[in-house]
Amino acid sequence: MGPAANHPGRIKIGQLLVAVGSTPTPDPTPVPATPYDWRDPHYFSGDQQKCLAQVLGQVAARMGEIFTRTRGRACEVSLQALTQHFAGDLCGPLELDQDYCLAFTSDQGQPCGFVSISPPTTLAWVTWLLGDSDSTRAPNQALSNLEESLLSDLLTAVLEAFLAPLRAHHHFQTTGSFGKGQPSLQFELTEELARIVFQIKSVDSGEATETAFVLPCSRLAALAGKTTPAAPKVSTQELSRALMEHLQEVPVTVRATLAATTLTFQEILDLGPGDILLLDKPVNGSVELVLEGRTIFRGRPARSQGRYAVVIAESETRNDRPTAAAKAPKQATERM
Repeated sequence: MGPAANHPGRIKIGQLLVAVGSTPTPDPTPVPATPYDWRDPHYFSGDQQKCLAQVLGQVAARMGEIFTRTRGRACEVSLQALTQHFAGDLCGPLELDQDYCLAFTSDQGQPCGFVSISPPTTLAWVTWLLGDSDSTRAPNQALSNLEESLLSDLLTAVLEAFLAPLRAHHHFQTTGSFGKGQPSLQFELTEELARIVFQIKSVDSGEATETAFVLPCSRLAALAGKTTPAAPKVSTQELSRALMEHLQEVPVTVRATLAATTLTFQEILDLGPGDILLLDKPVNGSVELVLEGRTIFRGRPARSQGRYAVVIAESETRNDRPTAAAKAPKQATERM
């Protein structure tokens, strides 16, 4: 038999294709994945957030000791949320007009973060501090000077517990402003901010309150194990050369002043086409080149390529003679 006998015909191939196509293809097993939102910052990776959560768990334990000591009852503090936001998306929706806030400052003494408590939390903490059981008080009711002082002391202690692990890397101070409303902080709209929420819960009654901290993610980088690449070192010579190259490209306006004259206001009103003004210099007088109100060169008027020109004759900034480059225009100029 010839070679064609060893190959299936068209009909056989068609039957094979129909048989293969009739077998349903099993659906691939879905792979679990977390949706990635490009609108949210991702300053910390998942592992870095876990590392940061461990440190914040220790902070929560120290806060628990503060509230237990303050209330005289066992309190538990736990980390409720650790989220990342762009400053432009976070600072507006917070609506902290009725919240009490305490800012903390950075190495340069500028506010760089704050802690806040909502009106319900404010009422609960004041009740704990004073031992007051009056539940009819409105959450937004104004506090007395004594209540604000006690609340400020407690919030300062909470903030100190939060800043304790950070002080190994930053010189934070709890000397910021305390009061209602969000502190005035200078954040870039695209700066990544971290919002950290702790829950304070009474063991016996189950009553829970919350407090939130807001600060730049970069301030938490060391605690999360995130290393920032060091900025490349630039030598003094390279910096000087780059600066000189930049200065050489800066545009400078030089004005050529031929002469001046003084007229009365009436003489100016009487001027008309064809009148002649006598200047205070002779015809062969020099032209001054002025930079920022200071004469830097003197020369004589000329014409080059159909334009007015000045041939530099002497320099007012140094006593040396004009260089060859300064004299070169003479070869390409004509007398006016």
